[in-house]
Amino acid sequence: MGDYGGQSKKIKDFSKVISTFSSHYKGSRDDDDDRNPVSEEDRKTRQQKAAQVSDSYYAFATAAYEANWSTHFHYAPFPPTYPPHDSTLATAMQFCEHRLAHLANLRADMLVLDVGCGIGAPARAIARLTGCTVVGLTINQGQVDRAIYLTALEGLSHRCTFLRGDFVAMPFADRSFDAAFAIEATCHAASLAAVYAETNRVLKPGAVFASSEWVLTPRYDGSDVAHVRMRNRIERGNAIVDLQTSEQARRQFLAAGFDIEHDEDFAVYFDRPHAGSGSSSSILIPFASGMACAPGPSVPLPLPDALLAPRTMYRPWTFPLRGRHDLATTWTDWWTCFKMSRLTRRLCYWYVYFGERVGLVDEGVMQAMQTMAVCVDSVADAGEAGIFSPCWWFVGRKRVEDGAVEERGEGGERAGSEGP
Repeated sequence: MGDYGGQSKKIKDFSKVISTFSSHYKGSRDDDDDRNPVSEEDRKTRQQKAAQVSDSYYAFATAAYEANWSTHFHYAPFPPTYPPHDSTLATAMQFCEHRLAHLANLRADMLVLDVGCGIGAPARAIARLTGCTVVGLTINQGQVDRAIYLTALEGLSHRCTFLRGDFVAMPFADRSFDAAFAIEATCHAASLAAVYAETNRVLKPGAVFASSEWVLTPRYDGSDVAHVRMRNRIERGNAIVDLQTSEQARRQFLAAGFDIEHDEDFAVYFDRPHAGSGSSSSILIPFASGMACAPGPSVPLPLPDALLAPRTMYRPWTFPLRGRHDLATTWTDWWTCFKMSRLTRRLCYWYVYFGERVGLVDEGVMQAMQTMAVCVDSVADAGEAGIFSPCWWFVGRKRVEDGAVEERGEGGERAGSEGP
Protein backbone atom coordinates (compact mmCIF):
# COMPACT_ATOMS: atom_id res chain seq x y z
CA MET A 1 0.00 0.00 0.00
CA GLY A 2 1.03 3.61 -0.43
CA ASP A 3 2.12 5.97 2.32
CA TYR A 4 1.15 9.62 2.85
CA GLY A 5 0.45 11.35 -0.46
CA GLY A 6 -0.30 8.11 -2.25
CA GLN A 7 3.38 7.51 -2.97
CA SER A 8 4.64 3.96 -2.81
CA LYS A 9 6.54 2.99 0.26
CA LYS A 10 10.31 3.28 0.14
CA ILE A 11 11.87 0.26 -1.53
CA LYS A 12 13.71 -1.69 1.15
CA ASP A 13 16.28 -3.24 -1.19
CA PHE A 14 16.57 -0.92 -4.17
CA SER A 15 19.60 -2.74 -5.52
CA LYS A 16 17.71 -6.03 -5.61
CA VAL A 17 14.75 -4.49 -7.46
CA ILE A 18 16.88 -2.93 -10.19
CA SER A 19 19.03 -6.05 -10.49
CA THR A 20 15.94 -8.23 -10.89
CA PHE A 21 14.76 -6.02 -13.72
CA SER A 22 18.15 -5.75 -15.43
CA SER A 23 18.69 -9.52 -15.36
CA HIS A 24 16.07 -9.90 -18.12
CA TYR A 25 18.05 -7.81 -20.59
CA LYS A 26 21.51 -8.12 -22.04
CA GLY A 27 23.64 -5.13 -22.86
CA SER A 28 24.81 -2.04 -21.04
CA ARG A 29 25.99 1.42 -21.93
CA ASP A 30 29.55 0.10 -22.14
CA ASP A 31 29.31 -2.93 -24.44
CA ASP A 32 28.08 -3.90 -27.88
CA ASP A 33 25.43 -6.47 -26.95
CA ASP A 34 22.69 -4.12 -28.15
CA ARG A 35 24.00 -4.43 -31.70
CA ASN A 36 23.11 -8.12 -31.87
CA PRO A 37 19.57 -9.43 -32.47
CA VAL A 38 17.88 -10.91 -29.41
CA SER A 39 17.54 -14.68 -29.64
CA GLU A 40 14.12 -16.33 -29.70
CA GLU A 41 15.07 -18.18 -26.51
CA ASP A 42 15.70 -14.89 -24.69
CA ARG A 43 12.42 -13.46 -25.94
CA LYS A 44 10.48 -16.52 -24.76
CA THR A 45 12.09 -16.19 -21.33
CA ARG A 46 11.00 -12.56 -21.18
CA GLN A 47 7.48 -13.48 -22.25
CA GLN A 48 7.19 -16.00 -19.43
CA LYS A 49 8.15 -13.29 -16.91
CA ALA A 50 6.57 -10.26 -18.59
CA ALA A 51 4.42 -9.34 -15.58
CA GLN A 52 7.43 -9.56 -13.25
CA VAL A 53 9.54 -7.47 -15.65
CA SER A 54 6.93 -4.69 -15.81
CA ASP A 55 6.22 -4.74 -12.07
CA SER A 56 9.91 -4.52 -11.14
CA TYR A 57 10.45 -1.75 -13.69
CA TYR A 58 7.61 0.46 -12.50
CA ALA A 59 8.61 -0.09 -8.88
CA PHE A 60 11.44 2.39 -9.52
CA ALA A 61 10.40 4.10 -12.78
CA THR A 62 7.00 5.45 -11.70
CA ALA A 63 8.44 8.13 -9.41
CA ALA A 64 11.00 9.11 -12.05
CA TYR A 65 8.31 9.48 -14.72
CA GLU A 66 6.10 11.63 -12.51
CA ALA A 67 8.91 13.84 -11.20
CA ASN A 68 10.67 14.42 -14.51
CA TRP A 69 7.94 14.09 -17.15
CA SER A 70 4.29 14.20 -16.11
CA THR A 71 1.52 12.21 -14.46
CA HIS A 72 0.55 11.32 -18.05
CA PHE A 73 2.88 8.45 -18.89
CA HIS A 74 2.88 8.82 -22.66
CA TYR A 75 4.21 10.92 -25.53
CA ALA A 76 2.33 13.13 -27.98
CA PRO A 77 3.06 15.16 -31.12
CA PHE A 78 3.12 18.93 -30.85
CA PRO A 79 0.91 21.05 -33.13
CA PRO A 80 2.55 23.85 -35.09
CA THR A 81 2.70 26.96 -32.97
CA TYR A 82 3.27 30.68 -33.42
CA PRO A 83 3.17 33.72 -31.16
CA PRO A 84 1.77 33.72 -28.50
CA HIS A 85 2.95 30.07 -28.38
CA ASP A 86 -0.07 28.41 -26.80
CA SER A 87 1.08 24.82 -27.45
CA THR A 88 2.60 23.06 -24.44
CA LEU A 89 3.45 19.55 -23.34
CA ALA A 90 0.28 19.49 -21.23
CA THR A 91 -1.99 20.64 -24.07
CA ALA A 92 -0.38 18.20 -26.51
CA MET A 93 -1.04 15.24 -24.22
CA GLN A 94 -4.55 16.47 -23.51
CA PHE A 95 -5.30 16.73 -27.24
CA CYS A 96 -3.97 13.18 -27.72
CA GLU A 97 -6.26 11.78 -25.01
CA HIS A 98 -9.30 13.79 -26.07
CA ARG A 99 -8.93 12.87 -29.74
CA LEU A 100 -8.59 9.17 -28.90
CA ALA A 101 -11.74 9.40 -26.78
CA HIS A 102 -13.50 11.09 -29.69
CA LEU A 103 -12.46 8.36 -32.14
CA ALA A 104 -13.69 5.72 -29.67
CA ASN A 105 -16.93 7.71 -29.40
CA LEU A 106 -16.95 7.53 -25.60
CA ARG A 107 -20.05 8.91 -23.92
CA ALA A 108 -21.56 9.36 -20.48
CA ASP A 109 -23.10 6.26 -18.88
CA MET A 110 -20.53 4.01 -20.57
CA LEU A 111 -18.31 1.70 -18.51
CA VAL A 112 -14.83 1.96 -20.03
CA LEU A 113 -11.68 -0.08 -19.39
CA ASP A 114 -8.24 1.58 -19.33
CA VAL A 115 -5.81 -1.21 -20.24
CA GLY A 116 -2.57 -0.31 -18.46
CA CYS A 117 -3.59 2.85 -16.61
CA GLY A 118 -0.33 3.97 -14.99
CA ILE A 119 -1.21 6.47 -12.27
CA GLY A 120 -4.50 7.30 -13.93
CA ALA A 121 -4.01 10.71 -15.58
CA PRO A 122 -5.48 9.75 -19.00
CA ALA A 123 -8.38 7.95 -17.29
CA ARG A 124 -9.18 11.07 -15.29
CA ALA A 125 -8.90 13.33 -18.35
CA ILE A 126 -11.21 11.13 -20.42
CA ALA A 127 -13.73 10.66 -17.58
CA ARG A 128 -13.79 14.42 -17.05
CA LEU A 129 -14.28 15.08 -20.78
CA THR A 130 -16.91 12.47 -21.59
CA GLY A 131 -18.61 11.75 -18.26
CA CYS A 132 -17.98 8.01 -18.63
CA THR A 133 -16.92 5.70 -15.80
CA VAL A 134 -13.38 4.32 -16.16
CA VAL A 135 -11.86 1.22 -14.60
CA GLY A 136 -8.06 1.29 -14.77
CA LEU A 137 -5.90 -1.83 -14.63
CA THR A 138 -2.14 -1.92 -13.93
CA ILE A 139 0.33 -4.57 -12.77
CA ASN A 140 2.01 -2.34 -10.16
CA GLN A 141 0.39 -1.80 -6.76
CA GLY A 142 2.30 1.44 -6.19
CA GLN A 143 0.69 2.87 -9.31
CA VAL A 144 -2.75 1.81 -8.09
CA ASP A 145 -2.20 3.60 -4.77
CA ARG A 146 -0.94 6.76 -6.45
CA ALA A 147 -3.80 6.75 -8.98
CA ILE A 148 -6.41 6.44 -6.22
CA TYR A 149 -4.84 9.31 -4.28
CA LEU A 150 -4.57 11.70 -7.25
CA THR A 151 -8.08 10.84 -8.39
CA ALA A 152 -9.45 11.72 -4.95
CA LEU A 153 -7.62 15.06 -5.09
CA GLU A 154 -9.28 15.84 -8.42
CA GLY A 155 -12.73 14.85 -7.13
CA LEU A 156 -13.18 12.03 -9.63
CA SER A 157 -13.30 8.99 -7.35
CA HIS A 158 -16.94 8.45 -8.32
CA ARG A 159 -15.92 8.09 -11.99
CA CYS A 160 -12.51 6.34 -11.84
CA THR A 161 -11.58 3.06 -10.16
CA PHE A 162 -8.14 1.42 -10.23
CA LEU A 163 -7.19 -2.21 -9.73
CA ARG A 164 -4.05 -4.29 -9.77
CA GLY A 165 -4.03 -7.06 -12.35
CA ASP A 166 -2.38 -8.58 -15.39
CA PHE A 167 -3.94 -7.44 -18.65
CA VAL A 168 -3.43 -10.85 -20.26
CA ALA A 169 -5.51 -12.41 -17.45
CA MET A 170 -8.00 -9.70 -16.49
CA PRO A 171 -10.13 -10.15 -13.35
CA PHE A 172 -13.36 -9.32 -15.21
CA ALA A 173 -16.25 -11.35 -16.54
CA ASP A 174 -16.93 -11.70 -20.25
CA ARG A 175 -18.72 -8.77 -21.91
CA SER A 176 -18.30 -6.43 -18.95
CA PHE A 177 -17.35 -3.15 -20.68
CA ASP A 178 -18.94 -0.82 -23.22
CA ALA A 179 -15.54 0.32 -24.57
CA ALA A 180 -11.81 0.18 -23.83
CA PHE A 181 -8.70 2.20 -24.51
CA ALA A 182 -4.97 1.67 -24.03
CA ILE A 183 -2.40 4.46 -24.23
CA GLU A 184 1.18 3.25 -24.76
CA ALA A 185 0.75 0.37 -22.32
CA THR A 186 0.10 -2.89 -24.17
CA CYS A 187 3.71 -2.93 -25.41
CA HIS A 188 4.58 -4.35 -21.96
CA ALA A 189 2.42 -7.46 -22.49
CA ALA A 190 3.86 -10.92 -23.00
CA SER A 191 2.34 -10.72 -26.47
CA LEU A 192 0.07 -8.24 -28.22
CA ALA A 193 -2.09 -11.11 -29.42
CA ALA A 194 -2.77 -12.13 -25.82
CA VAL A 195 -3.70 -8.67 -24.53
CA TYR A 196 -5.83 -7.89 -27.59
CA ALA A 197 -7.69 -11.19 -27.22
CA GLU A 198 -8.24 -10.62 -23.51
CA THR A 199 -9.52 -7.10 -24.14
CA ASN A 200 -11.89 -8.50 -26.76
CA ARG A 201 -13.19 -11.02 -24.22
CA VAL A 202 -14.23 -8.42 -21.65
CA LEU A 203 -15.89 -6.11 -24.20
CA LYS A 204 -19.53 -6.31 -25.21
CA PRO A 205 -20.27 -7.21 -28.85
CA GLY A 206 -19.95 -4.12 -31.03
CA ALA A 207 -17.85 -2.27 -28.43
CA VAL A 208 -14.88 -0.14 -29.51
CA PHE A 209 -11.25 -0.61 -28.46
CA ALA A 210 -8.89 2.32 -29.11
CA SER A 211 -5.19 1.50 -28.71
CA SER A 212 -2.23 3.86 -28.96
CA GLU A 213 0.62 1.45 -29.59
CA TRP A 214 4.42 1.52 -29.49
CA VAL A 215 5.60 0.02 -32.79
CA LEU A 216 8.45 -0.14 -35.25
CA THR A 217 7.44 1.69 -38.42
CA PRO A 218 7.71 0.29 -41.97
CA ARG A 219 11.10 2.03 -42.22
CA TYR A 220 12.60 -0.40 -39.70
CA ASP A 221 15.15 -2.76 -41.28
CA GLY A 222 16.01 -5.83 -39.21
CA SER A 223 19.24 -6.29 -41.16
CA ASP A 224 20.48 -2.80 -40.25
CA VAL A 225 22.76 -3.00 -37.20
CA ALA A 226 21.90 0.56 -36.15
CA HIS A 227 18.17 -0.21 -36.29
CA VAL A 228 18.62 -3.42 -34.28
CA ARG A 229 20.60 -1.55 -31.64
CA MET A 230 17.91 1.11 -31.29
CA ARG A 231 15.21 -1.54 -30.97
CA ASN A 232 17.14 -3.44 -28.29
CA ARG A 233 17.74 -0.24 -26.33
CA ILE A 234 14.04 0.69 -26.47
CA GLU A 235 13.13 -2.74 -25.11
CA ARG A 236 15.76 -2.64 -22.36
CA GLY A 237 15.09 0.93 -21.30
CA ASN A 238 11.30 0.58 -21.24
CA ALA A 239 10.63 -2.99 -20.00
CA ILE A 240 9.33 -4.24 -23.34
CA VAL A 241 9.36 -7.95 -24.09
CA ASP A 242 9.14 -7.88 -27.88
CA LEU A 243 8.59 -4.59 -29.72
CA GLN A 244 6.39 -5.28 -32.74
CA THR A 245 6.20 -3.67 -36.16
CA SER A 246 3.05 -1.76 -37.12
CA GLU A 247 2.11 -4.55 -39.53
CA GLN A 248 2.54 -7.25 -36.87
CA ALA A 249 0.41 -5.23 -34.43
CA ARG A 250 -2.26 -4.69 -37.09
CA ARG A 251 -2.49 -8.40 -37.91
CA GLN A 252 -2.80 -9.32 -34.23
CA PHE A 253 -5.45 -6.64 -33.67
CA LEU A 254 -7.53 -8.06 -36.50
CA ALA A 255 -6.91 -11.66 -35.43
CA ALA A 256 -8.19 -10.85 -31.92
CA GLY A 257 -11.64 -10.15 -33.36
CA PHE A 258 -11.64 -6.41 -34.06
CA ASP A 259 -12.58 -4.67 -37.29
CA ILE A 260 -10.31 -1.65 -37.69
CA GLU A 261 -12.14 1.64 -38.24
CA HIS A 262 -9.17 3.99 -37.81
CA ASP A 263 -5.46 3.33 -38.37
CA GLU A 264 -2.79 6.03 -38.28
CA ASP A 265 0.67 6.98 -37.07
CA PHE A 266 -0.35 9.78 -34.74
CA ALA A 267 3.30 10.65 -34.01
CA VAL A 268 3.52 12.38 -37.42
CA TYR A 269 0.06 13.98 -37.25
CA PHE A 270 1.49 17.51 -37.02
CA ASP A 271 4.64 17.08 -39.10
CA ARG A 272 5.62 19.81 -41.50
CA PRO A 273 3.80 19.25 -44.83
CA HIS A 274 6.02 18.10 -47.69
CA ALA A 275 6.56 20.45 -50.59
CA GLY A 276 4.03 19.79 -53.33
CA SER A 277 1.90 17.61 -51.08
CA GLY A 278 -1.15 19.73 -51.97
CA SER A 279 -4.41 19.73 -50.06
CA SER A 280 -6.31 16.67 -48.93
CA SER A 281 -9.43 18.66 -48.17
CA SER A 282 -12.58 16.78 -49.13
CA ILE A 283 -14.00 20.14 -50.26
CA LEU A 284 -11.18 21.06 -52.63
CA ILE A 285 -10.38 17.64 -54.11
CA PRO A 286 -13.33 17.61 -56.60
CA PHE A 287 -12.12 20.94 -58.02
CA ALA A 288 -8.40 20.20 -58.01
CA SER A 289 -8.24 19.17 -61.67
CA GLY A 290 -10.01 22.28 -62.89
CA MET A 291 -8.33 24.87 -60.70
CA ALA A 292 -5.60 27.05 -62.20
CA CYS A 293 -3.73 29.65 -60.24
CA ALA A 294 -3.03 33.03 -61.81
CA PRO A 295 0.68 33.70 -62.38
CA GLY A 296 2.34 35.68 -59.63
CA PRO A 297 3.82 39.14 -60.12
CA SER A 298 7.22 39.28 -61.79
CA VAL A 299 8.47 41.49 -58.97
CA PRO A 300 7.58 40.61 -55.36
CA LEU A 301 5.19 43.12 -53.90
CA PRO A 302 6.44 44.89 -50.76
CA LEU A 303 4.28 44.30 -47.70
CA PRO A 304 4.23 46.26 -44.47
CA ASP A 305 5.92 44.38 -41.63
CA ALA A 306 2.64 44.40 -39.70
CA LEU A 307 1.05 42.21 -42.39
CA LEU A 308 3.79 39.62 -42.54
CA ALA A 309 2.65 36.30 -41.14
CA PRO A 310 4.61 35.05 -38.11
CA ARG A 311 6.90 32.10 -38.68
CA THR A 312 5.22 28.83 -37.84
CA MET A 313 7.31 26.68 -35.49
CA TYR A 314 7.25 22.92 -36.11
CA ARG A 315 8.52 20.84 -33.19
CA PRO A 316 9.19 17.08 -33.16
CA TRP A 317 7.61 15.02 -30.40
CA THR A 318 11.15 14.18 -29.24
CA PHE A 319 12.23 17.74 -28.44
CA PRO A 320 11.67 17.59 -24.63
CA LEU A 321 13.63 14.32 -24.49
CA ARG A 322 16.58 16.10 -26.13
CA GLY A 323 16.47 18.89 -23.57
CA ARG A 324 15.62 21.43 -26.31
CA HIS A 325 14.47 24.17 -23.95
CA ASP A 326 14.80 26.64 -26.85
CA LEU A 327 11.61 25.05 -28.24
CA ALA A 328 9.70 25.26 -24.95
CA THR A 329 6.82 27.75 -24.87
CA THR A 330 6.31 28.00 -21.08
CA TRP A 331 8.54 27.97 -18.04
CA THR A 332 6.99 24.63 -17.02
CA ASP A 333 8.06 23.03 -20.31
CA TRP A 334 11.44 24.75 -20.07
CA TRP A 335 11.95 23.11 -16.68
CA THR A 336 10.97 19.71 -18.09
CA CYS A 337 13.48 20.13 -20.93
CA PHE A 338 16.15 21.29 -18.50
CA LYS A 339 15.69 18.14 -16.39
CA MET A 340 15.99 16.01 -19.53
CA SER A 341 19.15 17.71 -20.78
CA ARG A 342 22.44 15.85 -20.81
CA LEU A 343 24.09 18.48 -18.60
CA THR A 344 21.50 18.08 -15.87
CA ARG A 345 21.63 14.32 -16.06
CA ARG A 346 25.43 14.36 -15.87
CA LEU A 347 25.36 16.51 -12.75
CA CYS A 348 22.83 14.15 -11.16
CA TYR A 349 24.99 11.16 -12.06
CA TRP A 350 27.99 12.63 -10.24
CA TYR A 351 25.91 13.41 -7.17
CA VAL A 352 24.46 9.88 -7.04
CA TYR A 353 27.83 8.30 -7.83
CA PHE A 354 29.47 9.88 -4.78
CA GLY A 355 26.28 9.60 -2.71
CA GLU A 356 26.18 5.82 -3.10
CA ARG A 357 29.78 5.56 -1.96
CA VAL A 358 29.31 7.55 1.22
CA GLY A 359 25.88 6.14 2.06
CA LEU A 360 23.77 9.20 1.27
CA VAL A 361 22.02 7.44 -1.63
CA ASP A 362 20.72 3.86 -1.76
CA GLU A 363 22.85 1.43 -3.70
CA GLY A 364 21.31 0.75 -7.11
CA VAL A 365 20.04 4.28 -7.78
CA MET A 366 22.88 4.90 -10.22
CA GLN A 367 21.91 1.80 -12.19
CA ALA A 368 18.28 2.93 -12.19
CA MET A 369 19.30 6.33 -13.54
CA GLN A 370 21.26 4.65 -16.33
CA THR A 371 18.16 2.63 -17.23
CA MET A 372 16.08 5.82 -17.32
CA ALA A 373 18.69 7.42 -19.57
CA VAL A 374 18.37 4.51 -22.00
CA CYS A 375 14.58 4.88 -21.74
CA VAL A 376 14.76 8.51 -22.88
CA ASP A 377 17.60 8.36 -25.41
CA SER A 378 16.47 5.16 -27.13
CA VAL A 379 13.01 6.40 -28.10
CA ALA A 380 14.39 9.78 -29.16
CA ASP A 381 17.06 8.16 -31.36
CA ALA A 382 14.61 5.76 -32.99
CA GLY A 383 11.91 8.39 -33.36
CA GLU A 384 14.26 10.80 -35.10
CA ALA A 385 15.46 7.97 -37.36
CA GLY A 386 11.84 7.38 -38.36
CA ILE A 387 11.83 3.69 -37.37
CA PHE A 388 9.74 4.02 -34.20
CA SER A 389 6.36 5.48 -33.31
CA PRO A 390 5.15 5.76 -29.69
CA CYS A 391 1.56 6.34 -30.77
CA TRP A 392 0.37 4.28 -33.72
CA TRP A 393 -3.39 4.21 -33.35
CA PHE A 394 -5.70 1.28 -33.97
CA VAL A 395 -9.37 1.93 -33.30
CA GLY A 396 -11.50 -1.14 -33.87
CA ARG A 397 -14.91 -2.56 -33.12
CA LYS A 398 -15.46 -6.00 -31.65
CA ARG A 399 -17.05 -8.23 -34.24
CA VAL A 400 -20.57 -9.42 -33.55
CA GLU A 401 -20.81 -13.18 -33.78
CA ASP A 402 -23.57 -14.66 -35.92
CA GLY A 403 -26.68 -14.90 -33.81
CA ALA A 404 -25.28 -12.64 -31.09
CA VAL A 405 -27.10 -9.48 -30.07
CA GLU A 406 -25.00 -6.36 -30.44
CA GLU A 407 -24.90 -4.43 -27.18
CA ARG A 408 -24.26 -0.73 -27.62
CA GLY A 409 -24.70 1.88 -24.99
CA GLU A 410 -25.25 5.54 -25.65
CA GLY A 411 -22.79 6.72 -28.28
CA GLY A 412 -22.30 3.17 -29.56
CA GLU A 413 -22.74 4.23 -33.17
CA ARG A 414 -19.76 4.25 -35.46
CA ALA A 415 -17.16 6.92 -34.93
CA GLY A 416 -17.92 9.84 -37.27
CA SER A 417 -15.78 10.94 -40.18
CA GLU A 418 -12.42 10.29 -38.57
CA GLY A 419 -12.25 6.75 -39.97
CA PRO A 420 -9.79 5.70 -42.65
